[in-house]
Amino acid sequence: MTRKITMTRKLKFTSIFIILIAISQISYAQVYLGGGRVVSQFSPLTLDEHLGFGAIVQRQIYFKESKFSLTPTLQGSLLTGRQYSAFLPEFYTTVSVSTHINFDVISTKKFRITPFVGPSFIWATGLNAGGVIFDDEPVNFYRLGLEGGMSLTYVFSDKFSVKIIPLSYTWGTKDFVQGNVLSLLFQIM
Repeated sequence: MTRKITMTRKLKFTSIFIILIAISQISYAQVYLGGGRVVSQFSPLTLDEHLGFGAIVQRQIYFKESKFSLTPTLQGSLLTGRQYSAFLPEFYTTVSVSTHINFDVISTKKFRITPFVGPSFIWATGLNAGGVIFDDEPVNFYRLGLEGGMSLTYVFSDKFSVKIIPLSYTWGTKDFVQGNVLSLLFQIM
């Protein structure tokens, strides 16, 4: 029985790998780098809202002759909104890895409007002062989520374009939510 399960897992992994290789042969990709403002909530309480800035790296993979694309995304955020608070200072970082499925609603040679949605994995860590100044509590948790948003892209040439993401939002497990507001990304490859 365990051999069947192991063999099934190997077959699934191998088939995913073969599909990814086949897709890479019929596509072209662009790499974007940028950042924007980040707002995170670790619980449904409005007092648990944290502000900061994030850096984003994306590789947008377009399938030839299709309006669909796939965008693996890595984002790191520093949530420093309460870092210098005189009462209960806090400092957090989040790292999220996601894969967006995109569809170009409007696509011309110079301009694209693209909504996106996809799964996300979030890791948050930091320091919470707790309740007493010298009673620091480390924060370290993982969440799964669903990220959605829309991007506007202006294409200057095949080698350079600018992408603006007015708002992207991540709904995570255990009441975690995170939003990026007005992210600006530049094509670097």
